[in-house]
Amino acid sequence: MNIKTFKYDKLKNLSYYLISSLVSMGIGVLINPFLSLGLSHNDFAIIGYYASFGSLLTPLIAFSFNQYYARNYFLVEEIERKKILNTLLSLFISFGLFILIIFLVGYYYYHNKYVSSISFSPYAILSFLPFYFSCFYNIYLLDLRMQNKAKKYAIISISNSIIAALLSILLVYFLRYGAIGRLSSLLVVASLFGIYSIKTINFKFIIDKTITVKALSFCWPLTISGLLSFFFIGIDRTFLANLNDNHSLGLYNVAIQITGYLAIFSTVILQTFDPDLYKYTSLKKHKKVLYIALLIIGINLIPNFLFIILSKPLISLLTYGKYTEAALYANILCLKNVATTFAFVMSGILIGYGFPKFELINRMVGAILAFIMYKYFIERWGYLGAAWGQSISWIAMGLISTICLIIVKNKGNENA
Repeated sequence: MNIKTFKYDKLKNLSYYLISSLVSMGIGVLINPFLSLGLSHNDFAIIGYYASFGSLLTPLIAFSFNQYYARNYFLVEEIERKKILNTLLSLFISFGLFILIIFLVGYYYYHNKYVSSISFSPYAILSFLPFYFSCFYNIYLLDLRMQNKAKKYAIISISNSIIAALLSILLVYFLRYGAIGRLSSLLVVASLFGIYSIKTINFKFIIDKTITVKALSFCWPLTISGLLSFFFIGIDRTFLANLNDNHSLGLYNVAIQITGYLAIFSTVILQTFDPDLYKYTSLKKHKKVLYIALLIIGINLIPNFLFIILSKPLISLLTYGKYTEAALYANILCLKNVATTFAFVMSGILIGYGFPKFELINRMVGAILAFIMYKYFIERWGYLGAAWGQSISWIAMGLISTICLIIVKNKGNENA
């Protein structure tokens, strides 16, 4: 393939990823006024609180097997690649379901003892089940990206967003089921697309012992690292729930939801170039890795900067003026979007170079700093402190990853 053809294919794929991102973001923006009218401050508090546990539950169920698949995609032949994919899906089905049940039981006892402002049933079950089905959907989307099937990726992603939006409007706006309606719609869509993903992949239940041992060995540090992400993006709402102010927690979660639309754009840009990051790190093409990293971060600065300028009128428009106060938190959380991109890019580079254990050390140090920071910031500044904690903690994570990478690379050069 010549350079012109490569650039054309990359631009075409990027356009599909961007279209799917923009359409998904646009659908979220369009339905947001309807959701705002159908959901109370308390509903937003409940939805956001339980969503924060995704950073704990997703790594436990998925066990970071997606990273193992991406890491080995270009290193094995197609037959072996298919065997890896089937083994990982089989582990999701068996191991993931077991973990989900254990998590639900453990959280039930924690909730009864420590949480008084938010109900357990039926919100916890409705919130946690989608993370299980999303494992199958996410690895299917990863497989499409690794194959550069951007058009199919876009069709599937947009279909997911449309169905979720229509079902949410029906249950929240027309039938007035509040938080239960919103969470039920997300569960139904996650289930449908999870099952669809398994069928489309032509899945066969296989647990290859060699692949399983290698995957577990590679992924356990990444899984612990993923669990530690809770201290960056989840523990803030655990602390805030103890303030027993669901009105303010609702506003805070509205800000997270709206800035999350921009985070979708950031995620898609990162996913677009993820295969290249893994490819060039595995091939030791350092200049190309640096170029891609700077490109990802630079692109993500633009929409977040524009949103900060226009946040107040935009949020007023998107919520029919009901949650305009959330703009104060949203402006700070936009900085978090950029900081998160920076941190994930550096984390991906560390993993791509084959240093998952260093990523674990990095995340452990960052988690301790984040815990201390959140506790101090929230005790002193409440919800504003939580928003600043999110932004600053992810900047710190990115810097720690960068320092770790420099140390590892310098050590490697000395030993060469």
